Amino acid sequence: MIWTELHPKILGGAFEKVLGRAEAGSVSFVRCLTPDVVEALARDTDFGVSGWQIWRVADAGDQRQRTITADRAVEIRDSKGDAALLLVDTARAGAGMDGIYSAAREVDEASLFTEALRIAGREVTTRVSHDTRDFADHALKKARGYGRRYSISLWTEFDFLVRVAAEKRHPGELLYLLGLWPVQESDESEQGDGLEVSRMFVDRLLGAAVSGLTPAHRIESLKLLNPSEQQIGDLEQFLRSAGTKPLLPALADLADKKHLWGNALRIEGATQSIQSIELSSWRTNAGKIVRWSGLVEEGGSNEPPALILKPDAEKTGDYSKLEVKWKARPDNLESLPGEVTLERWKKESRSTFTHRRRPNQPRTALLRPS
Repeated sequence: MIWTELHPKILGGAFEKVLGRAEAGSVSFVRCLTPDVVEALARDTDFGVSGWQIWRVADAGDQRQRTITADRAVEIRDSKGDAALLLVDTARAGAGMDGIYSAAREVDEASLFTEALRIAGREVTTRVSHDTRDFADHALKKARGYGRRYSISLWTEFDFLVRVAAEKRHPGELLYLLGLWPVQESDESEQGDGLEVSRMFVDRLLGAAVSGLTPAHRIESLKLLNPSEQQIGDLEQFLRSAGTKPLLPALADLADKKHLWGNALRIEGATQSIQSIELSSWRTNAGKIVRWSGLVEEGGSNEPPALILKPDAEKTGDYSKLEVKWKARPDNLESLPGEVTLERWKKESRSTFTHRRRPNQPRTALLRPS
């Protein structure tokens, strides 16, 4: 955990909002914070709540670190002195806290972080920008997933917003804190697209559904656009290392690997810009005409194939069909099908080919340039 000057400031403001005015004899406690956060707050002199004494409750007392034992906490409750807020270290406080839990007021997680997240979001807007706040909010929604499919703790959401505000960084650089793939800020991609790619990278590279696939197969499924050899090599190495770690620590390893972030690694997204086209041959490897083409052999192997034009097609509706297929890169091209079918041989098409008719045979079109 990276502790910033905003963590104690914002949490102090959130506690003040939830606790209200301090009154003599009031004792409140919080036990939803992790032990490392509780210890950091107790040690940080910038953390305070107006009118309230702050004490961490653990297994040993240390006045300099604002730390007391459970027995001392009970004495504070019974003395009816100044208002006290007890930060309970749940890993070290022990069973002596039962008297506090039954008689004092608890600050629950939902109430505390409702205020903390609101203040943290405001700090992002003030210190960075409104657009940054919007991106951060969208990132939180993407991390939670539809219907809160993914489990993201309130502390994680809070820590993400605080880091963005305190370090004045683009939220995409810190997405690994939320269980998402970090992305570089780019003017060429829209906010939503960057977050979609971030989620897709995690699902296809680190998701449970692909755990049995090799790193090479996972990378291939992304359909990366012109990655360098170094990027592919480093990405494979990262995936091997990530396979031995939980998700969040694994993603944290990407923090200093910017060449592996989204927008540094690009995918073949929907586009109208064609990089290359490869026409599919009308002949098989054995030199035969493929059936889907609608063509037939005409003469020797050196002769061009023929399209049979049936003279009674206007009456029967049985029109000849010529198919041209190709493969284009990237794969996801907008408004561009992978094949074109000419269902009707119309007048305007005839200028492309030379036609002739043989005795006792249907009309044919030899595929020669006009």
